[in-house]
Amino acid sequence: MFSISQIRAQARQTINSTPGIFLLPIIPVAMTFIWTVFQYFRNDTLSYYDPAAPLAPLFSSFAFPLLYGLLMSFISISLAWTLLLVVRGIKKTTELKDVFAIFNSPHLGKIFVTFLLKQFYLFLWGLIFYVGLGMFIFAMVLSFFFALSAGSVDSIPDESLAVIGFLVIFGLFALIGGLVLFVPQYLAYSQVEYILFDQLEKNEYFGANAVIKASRQMMKGYKGKRFVLDLSFLGWFILTGITFGLAGIYVWPYYYAAQAHFYETLKVDAQARQAAFFGQFQHATQAQTHSEESVARQTVAEEVEVSSAAPVAGQPVENQPDTAEQAVENKMDSAIDSPIDHQE
Repeated sequence: MFSISQIRAQARQTINSTPGIFLLPIIPVAMTFIWTVFQYFRNDTLSYYDPAAPLAPLFSSFAFPLLYGLLMSFISISLAWTLLLVVRGIKKTTELKDVFAIFNSPHLGKIFVTFLLKQFYLFLWGLIFYVGLGMFIFAMVLSFFFALSAGSVDSIPDESLAVIGFLVIFGLFALIGGLVLFVPQYLAYSQVEYILFDQLEKNEYFGANAVIKASRQMMKGYKGKRFVLDLSFLGWFILTGITFGLAGIYVWPYYYAAQAHFYETLKVDAQARQAAFFGQFQHATQAQTHSEESVARQTVAEEVEVSSAAPVAGQPVENQPDTAEQAVENKMDSAIDSPIDHQE
């Protein structure tokens, strides 16, 4: 069984020995930084009349984040696949353009369908969590407005406090329960992109559902390992947020190299466990077959002995076949008798 410290040590060795590895995240980090600055100064620079101004909130709050998230997701997949090739020794160096390699793939449609189906399943698994989070936030907003209108928290009517309390309690229960339900499923789907890469390379792609099912099967017994691996990068993620994403130049290659090593080690470990299981199964089958053969031989011997000892119907007793003991005695008697006795 492998350890997370070994995975991280292998990832550090990979990023330290691969030329150009820190060029990969420059574009996504720059996109994140520029968009953050643009959002900060956007309202100050928009001083002229724009006929499309009523549609601006819809675009800025929904359409653009959706497109931006989709683009960053595909860049992340491309980055993960590039690091997988580096870990396997297929790529010795990396370039800036490697983060866009996925857009040149002839299987872009299959990649998009698999990604979309995975996200849809994760959304369904997290639905209880989202409902609980919405109830909790709504309760906080209600309490703020009630306190603002009443002048103080003590002046809020009891009926309103009861509604807020109901939303808070059930929201927290749904929030915690949904999180407990969502996290294992997120971990079970964590190998989808890597399995998809191997299936496309080997021309063994049989649909998005097959890829997701293979990931769930592979992660049985390893969800805890993957959770600990992600948790070990929590400090790096916080540092990335504090630096407006600039620390991602180091964190992204480190994180995806660790994920690639985890996938490769997972395959080897799973194959070893499977071989051990089949070895034990084969040994148990051989032992059972040998036992059954021994029982069968013993049963046949007993049946022969019983059949030789039983008298044959319709014959006089003196003409009955000899038993095993009688046959032995007759042979001894015939050996003792002399030729003269036989002549008489």
